[in-house]
Amino acid sequence: MSTENEQFNSESSKTENGFEWVPSPNGLFEMYCNYTQTSWTLYDIRVSLGQIKPLRTESRKFVAEERAAITISWPQAKQLMISLAQLVHSYEQTNGEIKPLRLTPDPTTSSTGSIEP
Repeated sequence: MSTENEQFNSESSKTENGFEWVPSPNGLFEMYCNYTQTSWTLYDIRVSLGQIKPLRTESRKFVAEERAAITISWPQAKQLMISLAQLVHSYEQTNGEIKPLRLTPDPTTSSTGSIEP
């Protein structure tokens, strides 16, 4: 039995505009992203995708490591905005409002030096 991801990537289907959506013969690049940065021109929008990672040398310092970037036209950006808004709305209807995340305190730097349950 194939996974949902394999089914999506291996089957062709029609898009809402009637285009056939076919898998790339070279496979699909997938990555995790938890940080974005945008820039734009008159013609398109570039979205840099990154991952926030802790620096190994300092426990409370982080960097955004750039992983990939996509460039899309303004009309496609608007369509993406609409699709994402619909997905977020549906998610929040099911799971409640998405709230900003907060980083927990570092238990290894407590004044007592011990980790309490």
